[in-house]
Amino acid sequence: MSVIALGIVFFIRYKGKNSKGKYTEAAMKFLAKQYPTIDLNHIHCVESHLPGSLGRVTPMLLAYNADDMYMIPVLPFPFPGLQKIRVCEETDHEMAYFPMTSIEQAGFDEQAQKFIFAVKGQSITLKLKRKNGFMEDQQEEVNHFLTTIAQVLEKNKALNV
Repeated sequence: MSVIALGIVFFIRYKGKNSKGKYTEAAMKFLAKQYPTIDLNHIHCVESHLPGSLGRVTPMLLAYNADDMYMIPVLPFPFPGLQKIRVCEETDHEMAYFPMTSIEQAGFDEQAQKFIFAVKGQSITLKLKRKNGFMEDQQEEVNHFLTTIAQVLEKNKALNV
C-alpha cells in the first residue's frame, strides 16, 4: 500500500514539474465559482502558506493586482486530470481582502524564510514556496508578487498613504 502511495507522490511531482499554468487556471476557475464578485481582469495568483499553531500551516491562495489583494485558505487537489482547488474548511482563517494602499511595510524575516507585511498595524506572515500545490515551479509568480508589492510600497510612499 505504501509503495502505491509513494508511486502516486512521484507521479504527481513528475507531472507538476513538466506542467505550467495549471494552478493559475484552477485558481481562476475557483475564484470565478466561489467569489463571482471579484473582478478577474489583471488578477495574478500565487500560493503561499500561513504558519499556524502547533506547526500547522494553511495553504493560502493570494489573488492580487495593483489595487487589491485577496488571501483565501484553499486545498489544492493535485491529481493530474482532476486538478482543482477547493475551499479549506479545516481552518480558522477566512477570506481576507486588503486594498494595496493599506500595506504599510513588507519584507522578509532574518532567515529570509518568511515574507512579512503590515496592514493597518497588523503583521501577517506568509511562507512563499518555490512550488505550488500542484508541484509546479511558481518562482516567476512569486517574483511578480514581490515586484508588485515593492511597486505598491513605492506608490503608497509617494502618495503619503
